[in-house]
Amino acid sequence: MTIAPALPIPATMRAMVQGDGDQAAIQEVPVPKLDEGDVLVKVDYASLNPTDWKHVAWLSPKGAVIGCDYTGTVVATTSHPRVHLKVGDRVAGWVHGGMYPDRGSYAEYLHIPADLCWKVPDNVTPQQAGAYGVPYCTAFHGLVHSQKGAWPPTKLNKWILIYGGSSSVGLYALQLAKLMGYKTITTCSPHNNDLVKSYGADEIVDYANPAAHLKIKEITGGGVDVAMDCISDAKTQAFCVDCFGDKGGQLNLTLQADPEVEKKRTDVKLVFTLLYTLFGKDISLAPRGQKNLIPAIPQERDFFAELCAKTPEYISVFGIRPPPLEERQGLDVITAAFEEMKAGKISGKRIVFKIGA
Repeated sequence: MTIAPALPIPATMRAMVQGDGDQAAIQEVPVPKLDEGDVLVKVDYASLNPTDWKHVAWLSPKGAVIGCDYTGTVVATTSHPRVHLKVGDRVAGWVHGGMYPDRGSYAEYLHIPADLCWKVPDNVTPQQAGAYGVPYCTAFHGLVHSQKGAWPPTKLNKWILIYGGSSSVGLYALQLAKLMGYKTITTCSPHNNDLVKSYGADEIVDYANPAAHLKIKEITGGGVDVAMDCISDAKTQAFCVDCFGDKGGQLNLTLQADPEVEKKRTDVKLVFTLLYTLFGKDISLAPRGQKNLIPAIPQERDFFAELCAKTPEYISVFGIRPPPLEERQGLDVITAAFEEMKAGKISGKRIVFKIGA
């Protein structure tokens, strides 16, 4: 049963919708209907991720609404034991945008299970809240859930490599690793050194240095114990593997492992952090028109629900903060931002789009 909203909700909304081929455009589409246990969110801000333009380019079926990260206001709810939210609550999180016609964040409204979003603390601005989403959850999924890292914070005498420390995932991973007690070493361009240091990097190496991996092994006294590759192409994966010590360890990736890199060292376990499993649904990430079913993993959803419940505390108590932000206005500017990101022109910051009035 849907609980009546405090304000009227329109029948249609503006949203970025997948068209034919590799194009998406702003269209007028129906406002989503709620499933049991859902809340309807009026989107205030959405942010930019590589997965958004990649879905448009290769994955999204025609009619899917694009966009993952969001923050907004609950405007309608359903009656269900897990619905702990009420109309007027500020919430944030992310959805599997680009796969469904009713739940992308590049839209004026979206719906989400009530336990898979988090209440925004009073001291967090809407712009900041909209910038956690995918990279924040990727860092937690890789370092805590997949690597079974110690959390809440403790003290470890281990080195962790965060490759691509100035990326959005990298800046969240640096903060989290530092809180977990790791000694942190990261790679970035020299112009981002001050930035990554302010987010938790103990040591910084220029990835363009031909001897960068040797420098990392020298600094760490033989090599790192664990790592997260926030770029994850074949070249960066091979680089990270070369940075491990004699005992090997686990390397978490944001893209699928390269088969040739996997052969380099059997004592380094390469793990693809596939965030979309967190919704507890069967998914397919095959190229458009193909099928590649990935079965639901219930324990992934359990982890996500717990993370959402505790995120307000993690922000307020541990001070986990978003990357530097750049605000842009409206849905119509998103396509241009896609092209900037494809060209590698966005570094050391997150782009947030003002969606709601």
